[in-house]
Amino acid sequence: MIHPPRRHFLKLATALAASAALPAAAQTTGQAGTFPSKPIRLIVPHAPGGNSDTFGRILAQYLGERVGQQVLVENKPGAGGTVASGSVAKGTAPDGYTLLVADNGTHAIAPTLYGAKLPYDVFKDFTPITLAATFPTVILLHPSVPARTVQEFVALAKSQPGKLTYSSAGTGNGSHLTIELFRTAAGGLDMLHVPYKGGAPAVQAVLAGEVQMTAVSVNTALPHIQSGKLRALGLASAKRSPALPDLPTFIESGIAFDGDSWLAIVGPAGIPAEIVAKLNADITATLRQPEVQERLARLGLVVVASTPAELTAVLQRDVPKWGKAVKESGAVVE
Repeated sequence: MIHPPRRHFLKLATALAASAALPAAAQTTGQAGTFPSKPIRLIVPHAPGGNSDTFGRILAQYLGERVGQQVLVENKPGAGGTVASGSVAKGTAPDGYTLLVADNGTHAIAPTLYGAKLPYDVFKDFTPITLAATFPTVILLHPSVPARTVQEFVALAKSQPGKLTYSSAGTGNGSHLTIELFRTAAGGLDMLHVPYKGGAPAVQAVLAGEVQMTAVSVNTALPHIQSGKLRALGLASAKRSPALPDLPTFIESGIAFDGDSWLAIVGPAGIPAEIVAKLNADITATLRQPEVQERLARLGLVVVASTPAELTAVLQRDVPKWGKAVKESGAVVE
C-alpha cells in the first residue's frame, strides 16, 4: 500500500479546519447583514402611561418603519422596573431581538437600593446600545410657601428644621432621591419626607397642601405651573429646559447638583458587535428624526442618541452619584 506523504495530511487538516470555520463566520456576517429578519421585542419595565412607556411606543413606531419589521412593546412592571430588567438580563437570548427601555431607576439607583437582592449587574449583564434621551426634574412648591427664590427657601428650611415636608412617588424613587440630592447640596436641610404610592398621589398631596414640596418631570410640572396651582423652585438639571426656558437650574442658583433622569436602550450581555452597531445606527437615526424629536419634546424629553461607550460612561458616573443619595436617604428595600 502506498501512503500519502505527511505534508498531504497537514494540508488536508488545514483545509478541513478552515472549511469548518466558514459556516460560523458566514452565519455571524449573515445575521448582521439581514438583521432584523423578525419582530423585535421592546420591554418597558413600568406600567403603561409613564415616560418610559410613551417613549417606547414612539420609538417602536418609527424604528419599525425604518427597519421594516414590527417592534412590539411589552409592559412588565414590578419592583421599580427591576423584575423586567432581570428577566431581560437572565432570560433572553443575546441576539438583538429583545431590548429593554432602561432608566436611571433600574440601572443607576437600583444597584444601591436593592443591593445583593438585585437580580442583575448593570455592567456585566447588559449590552449597552444607546443613551436615548434625558428629562430634567422640576422641584415644585405649594404657593403658600413664603419663598420665591432658592436662597429664600434654603433660609426658610434652615430656620424651621424638620418642619417643611415633601412628597415622593415612594421611598428610593427618583423623586425622593432628587430632593435628597438638593437637601445635601444645600447644606443638609432638615426636612420631612412623606412617601406616597405613585407619582400622581404625590403631586396631589402638594396641590392639596398636605405637603409643601415635591419633584416631578417637566411634562408633569408644566400644567400645574401654568395654572398657578404650584410654583417652580428650580430645575434639577445641568442645563435649562426648552419647555421652561425662563426657569433657572439649581446650579445657576448656587446649589451644585443635577438630578437629570434618562432613558436608554440595552439588551442582554453578549449581543454580537455587528448587531450592536446596526441597532445603534438604526435607533439613533430614528431618534434624530425631526418628527420624533418633536413628539418627545412634548414629553419634556431631550434626545441624546449616544454611542454604546457613552452610555457606559453615564452609568459609571451615575451609579455612584445616585448610590450616595440612596445611602444618605436611608432608603432600603426589605
